[in-house]
Amino acid sequence: MGDCVSLSFNMVTAGSIAGSRADSEGHSETDSEFRGFEDGVDIGDLAIFIFAKIAGSTSEDKLLYKLTNLLDYDDARISVAGSNGNYFINLMVRRDDLKDVLDGYEITSDGNSIISFRFLILANCSTSDANPTAMWDAITGQTFSAVIAQLAQWNYPMSDVYNADGGPGVESLYTNVKNHIPMFGTDAFAITEAGLYYSRPEDRIYLGEVNLLRSLAKVRVVDNIQNKDAQGYPCITGVEILSSQDQAMILPANAINYEDGQQVHTPNIYQDNVNLTLAATYKLGILPEDWTITPSSQRTGNVFIGFVPEQKIGHPNGNFDEGMPVFHVTIANHKADGSMESLDYYVPMTSYNGVNFTFGQNILRNHIYTLSINDFGAKLDLQVDVVPYRSCVLEPIFGL
Repeated sequence: MGDCVSLSFNMVTAGSIAGSRADSEGHSETDSEFRGFEDGVDIGDLAIFIFAKIAGSTSEDKLLYKLTNLLDYDDARISVAGSNGNYFINLMVRRDDLKDVLDGYEITSDGNSIISFRFLILANCSTSDANPTAMWDAITGQTFSAVIAQLAQWNYPMSDVYNADGGPGVESLYTNVKNHIPMFGTDAFAITEAGLYYSRPEDRIYLGEVNLLRSLAKVRVVDNIQNKDAQGYPCITGVEILSSQDQAMILPANAINYEDGQQVHTPNIYQDNVNLTLAATYKLGILPEDWTITPSSQRTGNVFIGFVPEQKIGHPNGNFDEGMPVFHVTIANHKADGSMESLDYYVPMTSYNGVNFTFGQNILRNHIYTLSINDFGAKLDLQVDVVPYRSCVLEPIFGL
């Protein structure tokens, strides 16, 4: 028996996430497209909290270990290894620290207790206007519930990731001061006493995966306008979304009870309002041809994507003649006389042209909302879809 117990776990992005009620058509999960932004993890902006208790006891999960900057950490008890999107965290925990957290209970080779380890991970969550060290130092809770209560107050400004001066390509729009979506994950693992007692650095206990849930939703507009001329017209030349939110909440709703591998069904909204006059406007950027998940048979032009916080899909001030959020779509067309015209359409996510959409009552984090435009005229001919994100690889900004 050494002075430490040795553990390891795998960190992935929203892997094996269960289906969502927002996905009314029962679609399978969908891949990322802008992977550096959607899946990337900045290891210099990664916090790991580890809690422990005796399984089945009435005591709370108590803080055992807190790590808030892997790039500036010289403790040999923790390391990161891996490549090609599979990153393993290897960790040694001092037995004396574990004994303290377990209220004096000492791990033995013949003990019959099961020890529960709760992991809490937050990635890409520090904001540009904050001192990361001071920010994490302010999280002083010594139990899982206390830490969650403190983190529940954290919000994230869209201006940290959205560059209003960028465009038309998505790469210049949705990487700004910060370059990745904020993410959250938590899971608990049960280990026998004997397993802990005999663990060694060369024979670690592998706990499993902790999935990271993105704190933003993705919105997409697909140009599938038919009968284009030789120059590619008519076509979509620009898309914006009018959003009621310019801040995202880091944690999902009811984070204290969140179960790893589940989609969210309830939004955690920063400011619960639906008001067009206060709308934040975000441009959607054009995806490179080889990035998009929409097959060529289902599009005739560009695919535009953007990212927004969770928010209501509803009617401003109870006015059922209006809806929000709103897609503002601009279409360029050659008129019969050969001149060019630019047409603007406003498509609320509630309904359009007398047809109620199936987006649901809210935009939910870690979901993808797609509007496909198939034809235009006095009104647009379009279809809508909402699907959950799928398992995808991590792409940290540093090399191991």
